[in-house]
Amino acid sequence: MASELSTRERIVAAALRLFAEHGYRGTSVGDIEAAAGLSPRSGALYKHFPSKAAVLEAAMEQRTRSFEQGDALLAVVPFADLRTELTLSARFTLQEIGAQQQLVRVVMKEGDRFPELRDEFRERLVNAGWERARRWWSARCAHHGVPEGDTDARMVALFGSLILHPVMVTLFGQGPAGVDEDRLVEAWVEGALGLLAGWGIAEETTREEVAP
Repeated sequence: MASELSTRERIVAAALRLFAEHGYRGTSVGDIEAAAGLSPRSGALYKHFPSKAAVLEAAMEQRTRSFEQGDALLAVVPFADLRTELTLSARFTLQEIGAQQQLVRVVMKEGDRFPELRDEFRERLVNAGWERARRWWSARCAHHGVPEGDTDARMVALFGSLILHPVMVTLFGQGPAGVDEDRLVEAWVEGALGLLAGWGIAEETTREEVAP
């Protein structure tokens, strides 16, 4: 069983990379088999997946499952202070979006061909990420007794720059102005603390007090 799972994982990883580089139509089953270390055009892929489309579906499921597991872990880990929480949230956001780079490229290329894939990506990854931000913001505001204001606009203002960075890396191979992840996180945390202070959320608040 372990060997079978390992082979499936190799097939999914190889297929996603090839789909991102060459497109779905530009990638044959034989290409995937060869990239996964299997005999090309041997039909070995069909021992694990009924079709090439099923491999793409498995890649989506793998990424969404990873995101959901990470999101659940992030929700229960206690942090010492708001600065630490923001830093970890920034790292998590960049890591997750970075891990989705190949899938993002596939969705951009093949969204019209696979609208259900595009819709699932939006619902289970994009919308789920914003929903987590909304829950966090609601908990903070409830604790401090401050109005939420325009929650969606505030969360876009707060997290938008984090999302832009890996998207630019996906499109152009580097972040805006050549800023790397460490510099971005440091600057973002300082800016986020300023924004939150202006909205009534003090830096000294601990996560344990406001867990959603």
